Amino acid sequence: MKKLILLLIIPVAFLLITSCDSNNDPVTPAATGNIFVSSNPAGAQIWLNGTNTLKTTADTLKNIDEGVQSITLKLQDYRDTTFSISVTGGQTSVVSNVTLVSNIVITLYGPVKIYETNGTGTNQPSGLDLSTGLAYGVSSAQNGLVDIYYSSAGFLVQSASLYPNLVRETDFYVSSGTNLFDGQDSPLRSTGTWTDNIGDRENNYVFLYDHDGNYSKLKIVNWGGGVIGEPAWVEVQWYYNRIILDNRF
Repeated sequence: MKKLILLLIIPVAFLLITSCDSNNDPVTPAATGNIFVSSNPAGAQIWLNGTNTLKTTADTLKNIDEGVQSITLKLQDYRDTTFSISVTGGQTSVVSNVTLVSNIVITLYGPVKIYETNGTGTNQPSGLDLSTGLAYGVSSAQNGLVDIYYSSAGFLVQSASLYPNLVRETDFYVSSGTNLFDGQDSPLRSTGTWTDNIGDRENNYVFLYDHDGNYSKLKIVNWGGGVIGEPAWVEVQWYYNRIILDNRF
């Protein structure tokens, strides 16, 4: 009888041990959802939690774990844009038209009027400080700030270094474009034909490379004078890139 009872107990005990083994519990798969991202402008790389997904906006990231996720958008000439988004299993989270901010730091100046060097008074400055947009006389106390000036000799807009006792050198590159706002970048100072002046009737915009290594993009937008009682003058408008050696516009 004892043997019979023991034989009955052993199978029951085995079943109890097996049923308590957690390794045999069914595993519930983690819930996943999708993320749709678009941006303005489009074409930005989509990074998920610090990893490049190899997708670009606009596109959908699929099978993303439920919970809060970090998205970073990367595009050349724009600042990285990072944000968090909550993902719910079985649903698509939408982030549309994220506005990307340009990382080009440029300032638009002008129109500013400068006068020829001969026959002008203190209220008719001939020179320009490209970085501030201010006009100064080439013989004034602030002439050390002058980058370019309007010379009566040949009626040229030229580098300040060509005026006696001024040292700031600016190089000129005449473009093939006439629209100052076309977004065209400057060629590098080491490429193409750069000079130290332009004529006062130049119709194309010109790129400038100044004494501090900053690029500008300048256009003569108006001119006048040059008659008895009125010195010749030109009005110029320009973009100034505030980042040294950055030729983007």
